[in-house]
Amino acid sequence: CPECREFCPARTELRRNVPLSDVVEVVRAEPRPPAPNPDPDPGARCPQHGRPLELFCRTDGRCVCSSCTVGDCRLHERVLLDVERREREAQLRAMLEVTRQQATQVESQLQELQQRSSQIQSSACNLASVVSGKFSRLLQALEMRRIKALRAIEVAKTQALAQAQEEEQRLRGHLEATAVFDRWTQDLLEQSDRTFLQGSQLLAPPGPLGPLSPPQWDADQQLDGLKEFLSQLCGLLLDNGDPRGAPAEAADLGPPETPDALALVPSPVCSLRRKLWQNYRNLTFDPESANRHLHLSRQDRRVEHRREPRGPAEPGSFELWQVQCAQSFQSGRHYWEVHTSNHLVTVGVAYPDLARRKLGPYT
Repeated sequence: CPECREFCPARTELRRNVPLSDVVEVVRAEPRPPAPNPDPDPGARCPQHGRPLELFCRTDGRCVCSSCTVGDCRLHERVLLDVERREREAQLRAMLEVTRQQATQVESQLQELQQRSSQIQSSACNLASVVSGKFSRLLQALEMRRIKALRAIEVAKTQALAQAQEEEQRLRGHLEATAVFDRWTQDLLEQSDRTFLQGSQLLAPPGPLGPLSPPQWDADQQLDGLKEFLSQLCGLLLDNGDPRGAPAEAADLGPPETPDALALVPSPVCSLRRKLWQNYRNLTFDPESANRHLHLSRQDRRVEHRREPRGPAEPGSFELWQVQCAQSFQSGRHYWEVHTSNHLVTVGVAYPDLARRKLGPYT
């Protein structure tokens, strides 16, 4: 017996040790502390040496044990696992912050793109409505012009035919008078001398015929107003500038006494400009003659000066800040309009062979 050192025969009836029993019960009643674990990751062991993986080899990019440091990884760069983890965590957190910023930027760009798409859709709908309304008014104006032109032609035709009918009645009356005079003269020639002498004194010839008065009919005159209207309309169609500019507002597509669908708002422009619009020309700038600091846009109808040159100077370009138009005229009447900015702009007419290089302070 461990307590009394007494030898006990086999199958001896044991007696209960009360003090030891009490101690055991007290120990059993107390909570047991957790057993210490010397290896935090028991499964992370080196497959070659069976030791815990405590280091990280940066050269091979793998976890190694202490035995590997004296073998394969003896000359490699090694660090502790927690050090490598902290560095890797810092890199991942920086990358995570960059990706989150990119995600925020992408969301902002998506929102801006959606707003732009919504604006484009709204602008396109408004533009389609405006264009549809303009074409509707244009068709209405054309229809009114057609009716007016046909009515004018009908009135001119009626007047001309009435003049022709009056002239025809005059000629027929003169023809009847000459026929009566001829018949009386023939009868008088067959009479006796006394009757002939008496009748010849009473016989009077018809009056003079007079020149023929042809009816007034001039097809070109009938088309003058229509030609002017179509010329102004063509000028508006060829002008691709700002629809709110002066030409679109100034071009009344009808005479002032006959307002139509395209002249709902009275134009403040004088009648001289309306006459000039009959000779309107749609001019464009010549890119080969433009100075390299002048940038053309809107199908070569707009020129803008910039500090940055377009590139090297062309052989036929101006050395000064000048540009010529691509169109030239030999004779005739020609009218065009130039819209300038707030800067000083000089507009003139020159021969095509104008010098491209400086001749003193000016070209």
